[in-house]
Amino acid sequence: MLCDHRKILIPPLPMPARSAASTALPSTPPDPTPPATGESAVGRLLNILDLFTADNLQIQVDEVAARLGVGRSTCYRYLQELSDRGLLAQRGKGRYSLGSRIVELERLLQQSDPLLNAGKSVMAGMADICDNRALLLCTLYNDRVLCTHQVGSSHITHEGERMPLYRGRGSAFPLFQGAGSQAILANLAPHQIRALYLAKQAEIAESGLGQDWQEFRGALATIRKQGYVATVGRRNPRILALAVPVRHADGQVMGSLLLLSAHTEAERAQALALVPRLQADAARIGELEYRLSNGDTPPLAN
Repeated sequence: MLCDHRKILIPPLPMPARSAASTALPSTPPDPTPPATGESAVGRLLNILDLFTADNLQIQVDEVAARLGVGRSTCYRYLQELSDRGLLAQRGKGRYSLGSRIVELERLLQQSDPLLNAGKSVMAGMADICDNRALLLCTLYNDRVLCTHQVGSSHITHEGERMPLYRGRGSAFPLFQGAGSQAILANLAPHQIRALYLAKQAEIAESGLGQDWQEFRGALATIRKQGYVATVGRRNPRILALAVPVRHADGQVMGSLLLLSAHTEAERAQALALVPRLQADAARIGELEYRLSNGDTPPLAN
């Protein structure tokens, strides 16, 4: 999956005028789904790529036509255009997968992305804290969080059982669930947080971050004040997740540094003791990202 963290900040939604007496937000969010009418041809082409997920590795013509609201002939033309440019590859009659151009772009991303290269350089020196742990670099990706780099173990051992980790490079997760996501969410700009609340109230409530605006704002303020987030896995409650924000030189959040380990009392205490180290290394990633963004040569990948 491809990501340019410099171009994915969530755009603010139009906000209602604030009264001097209250900062309460409307209880009914607007429909976040844009109308299909008026969408550009480029937008429709890019929507085709959004159909690919971990559970949907191939797409079919009828599926694409239904998603775009176009006829089969138009749909075939769009698919052919993407195939001609290597973004799709035909795998059978009416079936398509991602194409080889994606691999080429991924390689270019590995070489050029300042946050990714900064994370690789700093995280290479953090192997000493990765015994039975995994360390991941995460970045904001639209209204999701994407894991872009991982060091350490691919599994966690808990009471003799090897547990595979479901987070890894290229994995995208909801913005409201998990330590890696919430460390980013809590440190977004105020207008972004308000816009997200207006559009995603149900998801926010389901994640346990608050049933109303005041609870949500309070939960994020607590995260910002303590400087880290610690959560227990939803899919596997025997996994402990602890994350700190990674910031641009100007203080804007651009990602998080996420530590995964076994969920035991002893391990939780040890992980919390590592928070200052994680915060210091996250700051180093931010500093190096700034230098790389301004012309420094990326360090050689291991």
